[in-house]
Amino acid sequence: MADIAGDVSLGLTYSSHQYGDHSRQKLGVWRFSNRSDQKSGYWVVFIHGGGWRDPRNNENDFTESMKRTVISGAVATLDIAGFISIDYRLSPHPEFPQEAASAKHPDHLEDIWSALNYAQEKYGLSENYILILPSHPKGPLPAAIIGVSGIYDLVGLNERFNGGYAGFIGSAFGDDKTEWEKASPAKFGSSLNSKWSNGKLVLLAWSPEDGLIDEPEIDNMAALLIKQEVSLEVNKDLRGEHDYVWQDGSQIARLIITTLHHLRRI
Repeated sequence: MADIAGDVSLGLTYSSHQYGDHSRQKLGVWRFSNRSDQKSGYWVVFIHGGGWRDPRNNENDFTESMKRTVISGAVATLDIAGFISIDYRLSPHPEFPQEAASAKHPDHLEDIWSALNYAQEKYGLSENYILILPSHPKGPLPAAIIGVSGIYDLVGLNERFNGGYAGFIGSAFGDDKTEWEKASPAKFGSSLNSKWSNGKLVLLAWSPEDGLIDEPEIDNMAALLIKQEVSLEVNKDLRGEHDYVWQDGSQIARLIITTLHHLRRI
């Protein structure tokens, strides 16, 4: 993970903002110093993973991805208004009791909603952003969504791993599996098109080397999106274990640039 806040060679300026009272209710903003007042283009917004509870994941998880995107030299990067990375309150983790985390669903989503609305007021964020995330968001809806190694069916994933994921899922969503179903994007019964009228693309990506998230997760989410006629691209060509995908940076950068090219063609 690169520390790019003070790396002037990238041509980015950094600022940190609190959108709530909790120490983790914060977001980082990186803008291009030579076009800091840019109104056009897309914001790239990151939401980190960590099973809704791992304190080692935070708003700095994607700095390497930002760096790789900027130094790629791709023409499409001119369409980036800036980068935003969101942190949020976490659920309890047995290995980190000192964190005193107590968030429960929908606290995580409410934090993301608050952060997006803060960015809307502060930076004019509306529908002009690309959202990169491991799960489902709430708030001002983006132009495009990039789902990376995502969890889309809580019950199905836990069953396929013989109940081994009940601990972290229960920590965030409680023990009632009907609530797990309600929170699972792959189980959404209503039309996504009707609720996401400005949506232009969903890009789902996954690594066959991922030992934590299996292939049925991306397949089940893709099947729902295809059924609902959402514009979709599926990429199963990522490499490396689960965390390596975002730690490496270059793979997320490639997904960002691919999405920008797609938006340019529309």
